[in-house]
Amino acid sequence: MSPETATVAEVLSSPWKIDGLTIKNRYVLSPMAVLRPTKDGHPSDQTIAFLTTRARGGAGLLIVGGTVATERGNQEAPFQPLMRFDHDDFIPGLRRMVDAVHVHDVPIFAQIFPSFGAMGVPGEDRLTRAASPKPVRMAAPRLPHGLYIPGGRTNPTPEEITKDEILEVQEQTVAAVRRARAAGFDGVELGAHMRYLYSSFLSPRTNWRTDEYGGSPENRARILVDAIRAIRAEVGTDYPVGLRMSTNDHLPDGQRPEEFAEVAAIIAKEGLGYIALRAGNYESMDNNLTSESGAIIEHGEPQAFRAAMPKVPLLLSSTYDPSQSADAITSGFADGIMLARQLLADPDFPNKVLQGRQNEITWCDHDNSCLRRLILNVPVRCRKNETMGREAVLAGTKEPVSVKLQRPAQKLLIAATGSPFLMGIADKLASAGARAPKD
Repeated sequence: MSPETATVAEVLSSPWKIDGLTIKNRYVLSPMAVLRPTKDGHPSDQTIAFLTTRARGGAGLLIVGGTVATERGNQEAPFQPLMRFDHDDFIPGLRRMVDAVHVHDVPIFAQIFPSFGAMGVPGEDRLTRAASPKPVRMAAPRLPHGLYIPGGRTNPTPEEITKDEILEVQEQTVAAVRRARAAGFDGVELGAHMRYLYSSFLSPRTNWRTDEYGGSPENRARILVDAIRAIRAEVGTDYPVGLRMSTNDHLPDGQRPEEFAEVAAIIAKEGLGYIALRAGNYESMDNNLTSESGAIIEHGEPQAFRAAMPKVPLLLSSTYDPSQSADAITSGFADGIMLARQLLADPDFPNKVLQGRQNEITWCDHDNSCLRRLILNVPVRCRKNETMGREAVLAGTKEPVSVKLQRPAQKLLIAATGSPFLMGIADKLASAGARAPKD
């Protein structure tokens, strides 16, 4: 191990704290909707196998994603199935999952996610809801590498959520936190990123309300101030409560890091154990899912948050290069390093870095075939790691014949939707159709 590698490993293996909980190293499994719960929303054998594989691989903390805290959130979800926290019946299954992770002496947090907001799917007599009625537009050139949406896509316009509905969501969110704690989770994280419900309040671009939830930074922070205050009243001051939030709209009419940080500092006064930083949103996905490590640092986002909140632990996304990660920690504007796609490609990445075995790492290729699978509601796999998504089967769980039969067609679908040539043709056809005169 070279002196430089040893120094990097030493920094990244150092313990740190979230509220009263000690995390043994700086690596955090970022929440992702890749856990394959059962159709009715319970953790499956595959869920547990995926998580325990990453716990054995050296992650210091696991944050469970692909979750939903409310029944309405589950109904409006753009993909299924999700892991549910909206009823007490789910607690025993969640506890089984938590206990399996704890065997490896790794803490596990639950992402508490109440609503998809403008990214939700409306139903009969059920519109989606957001701070203000602004739809999401996803289109080139603001898409990440490997993702194509022929002709672009504009989601249905959400309705403005009412104050009574906000209070209802808050009550349901606190109830989900109560269930997570009862199931043995070591902490929770409230999701307020991308263009989901809570995040829609943070930026004037998506919030032009004239009531107490819009206008000033204090008003735009209010929905999360009230939610965190209510959660703290439920769990006390020592239980870890984090917040995942957007840091930069990366759009001409959007909010900048300093302004997001100003809102965050107001929320943090209610007792945040950490803030997980996520750049961009669904309209600037090229900045949200980058192909290069450290873009969030280059854009000054963690620096702005650190200036506004000197003592709140910050978790960085998309900073997987070990030297960059260690530099961010020693420079003082990062405490934890979140890994998402990289832990799909190589679940042993933390151990390899911390043990000085960087030459053995399997690196994510950032082709985003995993993202295409998620969008198409196909079980998420990784083309750099054939074991990803099959951890339970490889451990002895029987794989249904129907799953085996579907796999070849799924592979063809993912390959076709990742082809620049085929998607280029589809985009031209879709664009021509959109320009055609309507009768």
